[in-house]
Amino acid sequence: MALNEQKKRFADKYFESLKGSESAIYAGYSEKTAKQIAYNLLQEPEVEEYLSGLRAEASEKSAITREWIVERFKHISDACVKAKPVMQWDSQSKSFVAVFDDNGDPVYEFDSSGANTATAHLGKIIGVFEKDNSQKIPETQIPIVNVYNTAPPLNSSESEIDAK
Repeated sequence: MALNEQKKRFADKYFESLKGSESAIYAGYSEKTAKQIAYNLLQEPEVEEYLSGLRAEASEKSAITREWIVERFKHISDACVKAKPVMQWDSQSKSFVAVFDDNGDPVYEFDSSGANTATAHLGKIIGVFEKDNSQKIPETQIPIVNVYNTAPPLNSSESEIDAK
């Protein structure tokens, strides 16, 4: 089924801004319900399909692919964790000079924020943080110990723990 003009207008604006409420208002939907309307429209298969087409076209035109993005984030993350000497301006020599600690060793720094951000984006791309990711499933269960004896134990192993 083809998109009607209002939904197409919403999708075009959303593709440009990635702002659902703003896109819904731009397309002529009520400001009062714009957030919910945007959410609902983004769930519709025909809107999703239209946006996928816009993304594919933009990717082809710009030569930016998923692989390019992954490589770019890897490069940024690696560059951010490289130790760089801390430099400060020396007014006498009118140049930057290395900073040394109390022991005479050079001081180094790295961009932990940039490294964390790039690495987090990579994790999102490969699905590390998905809600159904197996990393979120605990490997062992910790027994609940009823230290107040206010309710009967849930199983026999709990009774043994309470008795100790």
